[in-house]
Amino acid sequence: MLRVFFISVIVSLLACSGGREVPPALATKSPEKATVFVAKKIHTMDSFRSVGQAVAVQDDKILAVGSLEAVKQILPTHELSVDKRFADKVLMPGFIDNHLHPALAGVLLPARFITPYDWELPGRTVRGVQGRQAFRKRLNELDASINDAEELLISWGYHELFHGELSRGDLDAVSTTRPIIIWQRSFHEIIVNTAALNRLGVSVGEFANHPAIDIEKGHFWETGLFALFPKLAPIILDPARFTRGMRDGLVHAQMNGITTLCDQGVPLFDLGMEMAHLSNVIEQNQLPLNMLLIGNGKSLAIEGMQKGFDIIEQLPLRSNAQLTYLPKQVKLLADGAFYSQLMQMQDGYLDGHEGEWIMQPDALEAAARLYWQAGYQLHIHVNGDWGVKVVLDIVEKLMNESPREDHRTVLHHYGYSSEDQAERVSRLGVLVSANPFYLWALGDKYSDVGIGAERAQFITRLGDLERNDVAVSFHSDLPMAPASPLTLAGVAASRLTANGNVLAPAEKMTVYAALKGITIDAAKAIQQEDKIGSIEPGKSADFVVLESDPFETAPESFSDIQIWGTVYRGNVVPRPID
Repeated sequence: MLRVFFISVIVSLLACSGGREVPPALATKSPEKATVFVAKKIHTMDSFRSVGQAVAVQDDKILAVGSLEAVKQILPTHELSVDKRFADKVLMPGFIDNHLHPALAGVLLPARFITPYDWELPGRTVRGVQGRQAFRKRLNELDASINDAEELLISWGYHELFHGELSRGDLDAVSTTRPIIIWQRSFHEIIVNTAALNRLGVSVGEFANHPAIDIEKGHFWETGLFALFPKLAPIILDPARFTRGMRDGLVHAQMNGITTLCDQGVPLFDLGMEMAHLSNVIEQNQLPLNMLLIGNGKSLAIEGMQKGFDIIEQLPLRSNAQLTYLPKQVKLLADGAFYSQLMQMQDGYLDGHEGEWIMQPDALEAAARLYWQAGYQLHIHVNGDWGVKVVLDIVEKLMNESPREDHRTVLHHYGYSSEDQAERVSRLGVLVSANPFYLWALGDKYSDVGIGAERAQFITRLGDLERNDVAVSFHSDLPMAPASPLTLAGVAASRLTANGNVLAPAEKMTVYAALKGITIDAAKAIQQEDKIGSIEPGKSADFVVLESDPFETAPESFSDIQIWGTVYRGNVVPRPID
């Protein structure tokens, strides 16, 4: 906008020059060109909650926003081309998902889905099934659909609470020749049959003493699954399979109005491999997506935390035209998966089982201290209220040791928190990036099993955070939830579950705060609010084009709002048909 400001000053000076001759350099200069997109309404999501009807774009940047007449007055020397194709539509800043995993999409999206709920993916719609018999019926149908009796069958979406118990014996009953791998909905655990153990080369007694592996049941979870990865990798990371899944995940996000993604914790498997595949998928498919990456402080620390730190320090040097590593930001992990009920809960579980730590508290604190002292922003995966307590204890200790302003530590997922923790989150200057899909998909089921109705109604407790002025954003953790920001915002503002129940209505967020959670507050969580997240001069010209106005739609119907497409860095991109 400095350019626009100086042009305005020059024009004003010339107007006051008493009609003196215009210098030749100014008289012959061609006017700058800009495109003005006109819309029924433009929600800028800036700090003034302003609404406009026109936005001027030059190249990939926003020049001005307001009424059409105001924009023309702001840019008197520009040659403006008015584009009215959005005249009956609503514009918002391009949606942001600040926590998902393209590599995880690469592994899971090529699998054959058997999930509790429907999925809309590029080129296919998967209908959800629930109940033990329905799951086994679908699994048998998938087995019968594959002609080769020894071809591997990988299915994703199984959840014991929706589909009943499952063991190696159950899968052997489906097939004794075909290797079958059932990936649990959380990704944090798998169940395999005997043929799969043989295909993977798992020897008798190889994992006999591992605390997170039950060979008899064919069950591998959390650290046990990580131990099995070297044997799984040649299958799940096959280049053709892996890139197909990545592409489907990114197109799925684009279809839902997302213009900026953040791969929260790279790598999951292998740094060079993931970066190469992701870069190629974006380039070869010309995907209109701003792809950001944050290093994984756990997976890169295999040879020691200091070694991992040294690698993460160098990651920004690996950025390219398709991928941007965010400097001085790191991902760490506290407790186990919400979908597996392995989050750490202060009052435990109704059946007496215990949660898991992905990083033990002492190790997490040591890692957090290393990065904190180097000025890093911490992004910490945490799901249960005990996990939240441990993380906040660490942050408070670090603040006392080495105070930092605007450290922006972000709690990711924030599946369950206790009543007093919102105030503490606020007081410590912590942000939250939540996954409201937990409430929608699991609130009713967890009321019956695991944590009980009294606690389950407060899954994803967000109203308290808004009342305590905590900046809250939403993420899909794709494929843990569909990469559909409007769906997430709708759940946060309605607290409606899949069964149509409203849980803890006092914890509803306002519509404005919920929509900030997929725009400007989502940008703030990854330190990008000066570039994206609102429609303001100087920011990237990234917009989502909606057929109806979320501010005039009931939150429970947000997921029904049709998305026409996006504008990405000034270029109009209709929604992909597939």
